[in-house]
Amino acid sequence: MFETIIKNVSDQALFVVCLFLLGSSIYISIKTRFVQVRLFPFLVRHLKTSFAEKGRSADQHTISPYKALFTAMSTTIGISSIVGPVIAIKLGGPGALLGFLLTAFFGSAATYLEVHLSVRHKKTLPDGKVMGGPMQYLAHILSPGSARWYALCCMVLMTVWSAAQANQLAAILSSPSMGDFQISKVYSGLGIALLIGVALMGGIRRIGSFSAKLVPLMFILYVGSSFWIIGSNLDQMGRVFYDVFSSAFTPHALASGGMVGGAVAALRWGIFKGVQATEAGLGTQTIPHSMAATSDPMAQGALAMLSTFSAGGLTFLSGCVALITNTWQDPSLPLGIGMVTASYEQYFSVGGVVIVAVMALLFGLGTILGNSFNGSQCFGYLSQNKNRIYYLVATLIMVFLGALGEVRTVWSLVDIVLCFMAVPHMICLLKSVSAVKKPATNI
Repeated sequence: MFETIIKNVSDQALFVVCLFLLGSSIYISIKTRFVQVRLFPFLVRHLKTSFAEKGRSADQHTISPYKALFTAMSTTIGISSIVGPVIAIKLGGPGALLGFLLTAFFGSAATYLEVHLSVRHKKTLPDGKVMGGPMQYLAHILSPGSARWYALCCMVLMTVWSAAQANQLAAILSSPSMGDFQISKVYSGLGIALLIGVALMGGIRRIGSFSAKLVPLMFILYVGSSFWIIGSNLDQMGRVFYDVFSSAFTPHALASGGMVGGAVAALRWGIFKGVQATEAGLGTQTIPHSMAATSDPMAQGALAMLSTFSAGGLTFLSGCVALITNTWQDPSLPLGIGMVTASYEQYFSVGGVVIVAVMALLFGLGTILGNSFNGSQCFGYLSQNKNRIYYLVATLIMVFLGALGEVRTVWSLVDIVLCFMAVPHMICLLKSVSAVKKPATNI
């Protein structure tokens, strides 16, 4: 009973906050004259330049701009990018996919603004270490108290989210469908904790190098296999687009029975899961971007939008695969990664299980690593950059325990904490949007 109440409260509160974040992102888009569209050509050119200059070494406390991007992307693009759209479609109908597109498009403007502010307000300590993220600009724009509150909430969120990712990974690796590749939750939990510990001990440079290799591999595997399924069914894409747009504005019958308004049900779940998938407006993406060896807030802000675009693109691919294979309409499939696995099994047979497992492993590891780094930065802000080893140990313990068992009530309570973190952060963005210099159209 208590668990159900907490779950309902967290779902409703988080949805209201997600609506607020989307509405604010639309406002930011208008105030910046749709920076996500105008700066897209500059984004592409700057990305090429960043890759061309990757041989230029940053100091031991910073990383190159493109590695900062990949570190942020490894955090944003997680298992939720694969599973979230399928769950949203199952609960709200095909029209939920429209909610993901809306949050990705408008949320990219919020991403630009928050990273712009983070680079602009980051601080370099006497020992050369960089302190960045939302805490710096919250303290300057709102109050030091709001910065400490954000750091506390974000630290808790990052730790528990890492545990949740470890739980999903362990569940997949221990599933009977893995056959001879099945790994017990104890061993997978230990392995994940060990890998994350080694990476975190190497600091931001090791994390950046790891992410720069991991993210392209994730994209090649996931995008390639998804395009194979979509390419094999190009004749169905017209039907898929029709279902998405028509379902968004017509009633949808839920699996539990009954009819609900299409626009409410579909967009509710699309926006709800879309904000979680892109993290636009939450400020979490700004922490690794603060570590970039650049003092140009506009350039890094433009680069950061690629992370939100990519998350939106991946969720769109996931949704298309689910709609093509119709696994979302199979009542025998459990809500979650099993639906994704069933889609891939239709086209890759037993290999589909392996593909999903490898994708989940890569996405999950990247997210845990990025979340753990972000949490360590929040801990450093609260502890004045001291005793970070305590946070590292606590995170690794939580990752291991998260792999062994799931406590749904804890995740729901954490979602409530997210609400209290996200609202003051977005208020800060709204307060500062007019003060941020708008990039010229002819860049």
